[in-house]
Amino acid sequence: MAAVLFDHGEVKSGIPAALEAAGLDVSAARLPAGDYLVSDRLVVERKTGADLAASIKDRRLFEQLDRLREAYTSVVLLVEGQPVHIAEPSWKGALARVLTTGVSVLQTSSRQDSAAWLVRLHRLEGKGPSEPRGRPRTRRPTDDLRQSAEDVLGCLPGISTVTARRLLAHFGSLASVFAADEAQLRAVAGVGPIRAARLAQLFHDEG
Repeated sequence: MAAVLFDHGEVKSGIPAALEAAGLDVSAARLPAGDYLVSDRLVVERKTGADLAASIKDRRLFEQLDRLREAYTSVVLLVEGQPVHIAEPSWKGALARVLTTGVSVLQTSSRQDSAAWLVRLHRLEGKGPSEPRGRPRTRRPTDDLRQSAEDVLGCLPGISTVTARRLLAHFGSLASVFAADEAQLRAVAGVGPIRAARLAQLFHDEG
């Protein structure tokens, strides 16, 4: 199985040593983007809670992830610990937007937990794609996109499945939902003034 490459800046975290102790072949490198190259197609960007908050506030987060998406097939944003010095609606809203770009988000509780997840990802990459079981159900691409959009909205505080469907039906796309202001949100069936104000803060507040 190929070695896991890690950026030199990760040495102090102790995670590379934990990966080596778990039996993985690891090697330090000066990665142009990302922190752990798990395979030739999967890269992991690790951020502590404080790092995530800072990168959201100075808008670096999406620039970093855009560069990774251009270079690798699969990108995972690993968030270690709870974000600090930022409002919960702000960081949850930012992570929801990350999901809409096709980047996977994984939240861990500690450095040890992060290392354990990297080991799992590396082993899964070594196995390759699993064989499909049974006859796959045909599903239209538009259905997949709509379901994904509902799932993203449903992860946000204060948004039920019904509200998610109403928002998408009214605005037509996830991007349009996130761009809506308070007045536009009030026009959605079942969204009153208080909820509209909360949603507007969720989508636009920089914390």
